[in-house]
Amino acid sequence: MAAARKLETLNENFLTCSICTEGYKDPCTLTCGHTFCKGCLGKFLKTRQDAIGAKSIPCPYCRQMTRVPRPDRPVEEWVKQIKPSFLIQGLLDTFGSEKVTDEDGSEKLCASCTQLGDRTEATSLCQDCDVILCTRCSIIHTSVPVSCHHVIQELGEDVKATGKGKILCKEHNELVNFCCKDCNTSICQTCCIISHRKCESVVTMKSMMSEMRSALEDNKDKICRQFERTRLDVMDHQQQTERINLQKATTELEIKQVTQEAMDVIKQKEKQLLEELNEMTEKQSGQLRGRIKSGEIDMQMYQQHIEYITQVLKSGRETEMFDMYQMCQSGTIEAVVKADVSLKTDVLESQIRFVKQYDALKYDKDIILGRIKHLTNDTVCQLVLRDAIDIRIHGDKETPDPADVTVLVVHGVETLVVTDYNNHSLKSFYTKKDKPQHSKLDFSSAPHSVTRLRDNQVAVSFFSHNEIVIVRVTPDLVLQTRVTTKKKYTCLIALGPTTLAAGCEDLSCVDILDVSGRVMRSLSRFKSGKNLICNPSFLCPTDRGNILVSDAGSHSVYCITPEGDTVFTYTPTGERGLGSTQGITTTSTGHILVADYPTHKVILLTPAGEFVRDLLTSQDGLHDPYGICHDGNTVYVCTERNQILAFQWI
Repeated sequence: MAAARKLETLNENFLTCSICTEGYKDPCTLTCGHTFCKGCLGKFLKTRQDAIGAKSIPCPYCRQMTRVPRPDRPVEEWVKQIKPSFLIQGLLDTFGSEKVTDEDGSEKLCASCTQLGDRTEATSLCQDCDVILCTRCSIIHTSVPVSCHHVIQELGEDVKATGKGKILCKEHNELVNFCCKDCNTSICQTCCIISHRKCESVVTMKSMMSEMRSALEDNKDKICRQFERTRLDVMDHQQQTERINLQKATTELEIKQVTQEAMDVIKQKEKQLLEELNEMTEKQSGQLRGRIKSGEIDMQMYQQHIEYITQVLKSGRETEMFDMYQMCQSGTIEAVVKADVSLKTDVLESQIRFVKQYDALKYDKDIILGRIKHLTNDTVCQLVLRDAIDIRIHGDKETPDPADVTVLVVHGVETLVVTDYNNHSLKSFYTKKDKPQHSKLDFSSAPHSVTRLRDNQVAVSFFSHNEIVIVRVTPDLVLQTRVTTKKKYTCLIALGPTTLAAGCEDLSCVDILDVSGRVMRSLSRFKSGKNLICNPSFLCPTDRGNILVSDAGSHSVYCITPEGDTVFTYTPTGERGLGSTQGITTTSTGHILVADYPTHKVILLTPAGEFVRDLLTSQDGLHDPYGICHDGNTVYVCTERNQILAFQWI
């Protein structure tokens, strides 16, 4: 029963067309990966006039277009041009009609009779069609001309389906053993004669086996490599997730700990105040208790006097009344009254008050238990040397001198593009089919700055030449356009696909130009009235559309807007003073990296131009840094030692 349930699940989830909700009939797979019956797809196509105009087949599920090889053919034949899904057809041939034996040993049923609603025990197996048949259906099967040559074998306990999976043409019911390369489809012999007689490349399936096997092996290798890369990425992400969860648990424990410490301090303060209150009140209460005892004794004495006087008055004896009269005249009663008044006044002067010294609102705003910081690579991580790329290639007449560098990804290939000042050339370095390769484009003068215009296009400026060159990267280098300029620009960046910013040393300015070389705006004296620009060596765009200028003449780094406003200026003095600022770039967080040539440093600044630290020094193997580029997790630095150093964040 378990096998039957698995088969039913397979048919429902993988062998059912989402249009007709029935088992696939002549399945075909579109470029998006979704599979449908060819008939269902043809009916769907007739309802989509926009698809006919676009000469493409839209996927009924995801709407992605699939271009047909021969859109000039009638629309009814478009679906036929889509290659059949051999995998789905193989599953259909193997599991679509064959009934498996249950675990309790129940009988196997004839596939043909089962489709007609009957339950007839199967007695034989057609090795070609890979289906089990009863005796009657077996006789009929061998009497039909199309299947008369099929191999019929008696069904025993040890007989299983061979899975040959021979495919028959749905239109002519003949074996599909030819392939039309023009239409990219498999066909039978009759199809060759009728539908594909004008096609030039019709070959047998057998003759294509070597080519198909090689193509499948190549695709398998590519998928395996991609699978391995994805597996490693997934493992890396899982490890990062585990580290994040561990950091979360540790930080949560620290927060709870500091909160508990704050609560302990507050509890200790509470205990001290209560102890002080108890001590104070006990002292005052002790004094009052003494006064109370004394007062009670006095009251007893008063009571005795009252009772005695009352008895004297009641008796009326003259002698006793005269004795009491003498006591009153002597001042005894008056002394008792004065003592009572003094006791009452002393008690009123003793008071206890609690003076609150914290405001709840002020406490909520000002109390600081701590802060949670998100520490990025740029602020806490270090750079380590990952690779030293030698840009010397065959044909160089001089010792290479890399001036500037940028990184492009062309058709999935990471490409390093470098200006070689000494050899008057632009070079590209990349890896293809696991082999390092390079390309070189020679110029008549020395190139200095290179910037990326598009994903496959760079612009190059020259120290002593009135020209900007546009080069296409394939990843080999192809000269595309030469743009003549009125000035000699040493540095260059792209503000957009059609807008450039270029720095000029001779006239001490930064110009905004279009790709034709026309100057739209020249920045020399800013709106502040100051002329900061002295000798712009490198430029860099910010994520807000501003321009960072590395000025070797003023030993400064400053940020300006395309309109000429100054955002900030960084001109340190003393031990942090800059010698000759060169390459400048930014990170994904907006932090600024500046190469200082004579001090052999790359310094790190905040996006607002504030010093953070020396990021790279000579102790990191850095000497004479010039051009610099930040790409993803890597910082590339040009040096005068024929190399570009690649540092990686850790």
